[in-house]
Amino acid sequence: MIRIGFVKAHLSGDPPAGIKAFACACAMVGAPTIIRASLDPLVSDTTFVSYYPFILISSLMLSWRIAAAVTIAAACVANFLFMAPRYEFFATATDTTGTILFLICSMLIVAVGQTLRRAVRELESTRARESHLNRELQHRVRNTLAVVQGLAVQTFRDVPNVNGSLDKLQGRIRALADANEILRDGHWEECRLPALAVKALEPFNARGAISLSGLECSLPEESCVPLVLALHELATNAVKYGALSTPGGSVQLSWDNSGDSETELRMYWAERDGPTVSQPTRRGLGAKLLRPQPGLSDVAMHFASDGVSCHFRLTGVRVLPPEERDPSNLPPVTLYSAPRTVVAC
Repeated sequence: MIRIGFVKAHLSGDPPAGIKAFACACAMVGAPTIIRASLDPLVSDTTFVSYYPFILISSLMLSWRIAAAVTIAAACVANFLFMAPRYEFFATATDTTGTILFLICSMLIVAVGQTLRRAVRELESTRARESHLNRELQHRVRNTLAVVQGLAVQTFRDVPNVNGSLDKLQGRIRALADANEILRDGHWEECRLPALAVKALEPFNARGAISLSGLECSLPEESCVPLVLALHELATNAVKYGALSTPGGSVQLSWDNSGDSETELRMYWAERDGPTVSQPTRRGLGAKLLRPQPGLSDVAMHFASDGVSCHFRLTGVRVLPPEERDPSNLPPVTLYSAPRTVVAC
């Protein structure tokens, strides 16, 4: 990762200039010349073999002008030192033709390298801009939720006997803001269950109707955001139309690794005692979050009369051994219907 970061930094950064650029150019010509001279008894018929890698490095790390200068200098040095007749510049048609072909090939390498360099810089610029916009969006979302919270306080300030309900409303708004934070960057090396599910579902569990059960495990990076979005979509639909829209309804979210592989996790969302549901007649944006995609496999929705259910399959999952579990990451028991809901593995 350090080497990749080093190369990425040089590709996306400004190329060296001035004395530093001159020193780099000299190194890009001198190093392959020394290598070629040391291998001369073995590769006397291949004049330019050691120069191509350094031409590629020059095209990636230096400006196109410096890379072109390195190419021309390398062609002249190699022609003079290693191409027969030696110690003469372009003495015959053969060595002149060979040098010209080297120049053409090297210039193509420079062109491709510079194109790659520009592409990397544009990609980094786009990522930086998206990161800035994402942070700004998150900031505005939090501000909006803060405004909603303030408006709720002002609206019900003079209404008698609503302090308890107002406190609950404020707590739900704060929980929604906290759940929104987990989507802030979308960059994880891994995420863990049940902590991720707790964070995503906490805003919807004001009356304790959502219960979780499953093994403590870590998920691969590509599953984190899709799973959060899918759970958020299921919970939103349950609050609007499903089991969480009625006082007696409940939701059970469970997962286990009883699949075909030890690294496979099956997750089940089941709603109970809610209103009668039916297959939706149209598919909106939310439906796109509840379909197979990178990070979520075999997503299956079922609209039974007694409640909606959804099955996921995730791969690349690792069940955590006891020594790797962090007690501080355990979710609060208020999310669970019973203290024994989370099963120890």
